[in-house]
Amino acid sequence: MMQTQVFDPQELLELAEDLSRQPGEARERSAISRAYYGAFLMARDAAGIQDETSEAHFATWRHYADRGETQLAKDLRKLRKARNLADYKTDVHVLPHVCDEAMQASRRINSMLKRMLGRRDYHARLALSSVND
Repeated sequence: MMQTQVFDPQELLELAEDLSRQPGEARERSAISRAYYGAFLMARDAAGIQDETSEAHFATWRHYADRGETQLAKDLRKLRKARNLADYKTDVHVLPHVCDEAMQASRRINSMLKRMLGRRDYHARLALSSVND
């Protein structure tokens, strides 16, 4: 059973974009983290994965990899690696290019998911219209 969504993870991607345009390592680290979580939540929800444990990250990546969505799976893994660096590694600087690459990956994920969901909606509408004919 699909739960009603009361928060749109797209807002996290928008926040990440805003943060990424401001100078400072804390903002760049926060942008990376928000970009990951926005993309991850969108991907998890689109896959219908209801797991809310740490295993959901791997399950989401695996879902897309198993279905041949290799670029999406690759970008999710790359973005999670950047998020882990940004959130946990205080002994290294997160350079601006890491933030830029994370933002690019989150944009690609967002775009791929929107295309996939659009195709899914299109096929569902086709199936519904053929039933009603």
